Amino acid sequence: MRSAADLFAEQGFRRASVRSIAANAGCDPALVGHYFPSKEALFTAVVAETVRPAEVLREAVGRRDPDAAEWLLRNAVADWGDQVQRTRILGVLRSALDLSAAESRLRQSLVPEGVADDEDGEMRLALISSLFVGVVMARHLELLPAELAKEGGSDELVRALMPVVAGYLEAGR
Repeated sequence: MRSAADLFAEQGFRRASVRSIAANAGCDPALVGHYFPSKEALFTAVVAETVRPAEVLREAVGRRDPDAAEWLLRNAVADWGDQVQRTRILGVLRSALDLSAAESRLRQSLVPEGVADDEDGEMRLALISSLFVGVVMARHLELLPAELAKEGGSDELVRALMPVVAGYLEAGR
């Protein structure tokens, strides 16, 4: 999985082959095929491991306390300060732009079905996920002020985003 995540991030979905992933992991390609019936299945597993907002969105929606937005943000941005994880997240986003199957899998992870109680809730959660994707890209493109983009700067980022996320979460209550 680590080898696949690294190669998908570095090369994108199309260029990363099962053979190169296996070679990078130091195993036989047949072993990869034993656990993952296709490269798409392997990519799906990598997306599930790398982009996990469905878990935190589900719990945030279930929380009815005023700290739900802060809790959601702290859990969502926890990995963003780690260079390896950030590279993998960007690789997943890059692959989603390159391949419709990857796009579909990422969309399912970012905007999970059945988390919200109604259409309005699903729209609000989609907007939160869109905000997260936008912030990841803005950090990558160095569009954010230095205090929001620095390594370990998640406290400032959480404080900056909290009013927006709180508004989306509280709108349906």
